[in-house]
Amino acid sequence: MTDSTCDLSAERTAALGVTVVPLTVFFGEEAFLDGIDMGDDAFYERLRHSDTLPRTSQPSVAQFKGAYERLARESTDIVSIHLSSRMSGTINSASIAREDIPAGVHLDIIDSYNTSVGLGAVVVEAAEAAQRGASRSDVVDVARKAVDRVHLYAAVDTLEYLRRGGRIGRASSLLGSLLSIKPIVHMEGGELAPLERVRTRARAQDRLFELATADQTISRLYIAAAADAAAAEALAGRVRPRLPHTEITVGSVGPIVGVHVGPGTVGIVTVARA
Repeated sequence: MTDSTCDLSAERTAALGVTVVPLTVFFGEEAFLDGIDMGDDAFYERLRHSDTLPRTSQPSVAQFKGAYERLARESTDIVSIHLSSRMSGTINSASIAREDIPAGVHLDIIDSYNTSVGLGAVVVEAAEAAQRGASRSDVVDVARKAVDRVHLYAAVDTLEYLRRGGRIGRASSLLGSLLSIKPIVHMEGGELAPLERVRTRARAQDRLFELATADQTISRLYIAAAADAAAAEALAGRVRPRLPHTEITVGSVGPIVGVHVGPGTVGIVTVARA
């Protein structure tokens, strides 16, 4: 199980047998369940015309209880992998809900220390192990090791959304030059941290290409963009000839992460070989 910040497609989570608990995005007093009531395209279209920044909310304890109860009717082993506890209280909700799971059910809650397709990459590694018939303890081991193998980098078009959304983490040091740079950030210790600054969007895309192809032995590469599918596909087109033996997935940054990074952000996730 995971949460909707994993930014994996519904088709992929269904194929992997992964249950997704949605977070909620609020436009004023209107609440939308991520991926259920509102998809990516509808979200970014509304964001463009919104005078105020939407809010996001972690899944409730009741949502987790319901999900765990449904899964417990199918299996006594549940592995629940979620976005970084340093960015959201989602894991806290899951931990409280764990207190009421049925007797005999074994539940492991894992902090990915990541978000978006960084979380999604950890989920994929664990889910594929489960599909191969691995035991619960082995699936947990795969997930925990994947946390260290997964690396997320993003070129943020503007820091304004991170600043307004309060999820800027250690990247706050970049705020002094909001208008003059295109920051490259990465996940470090479960939160966003500055990696470097570049002057143009073109240079930012070049830097993502360099980061994506620096280690040509990686097993997987994920590319995701916030309301900029063309940029994601263009980057994938550049990368594929350099990484002919790497599985490359191109997707979208969903509403929950999109609230905080803003349109135009392009991210990559590299997965080192086990």
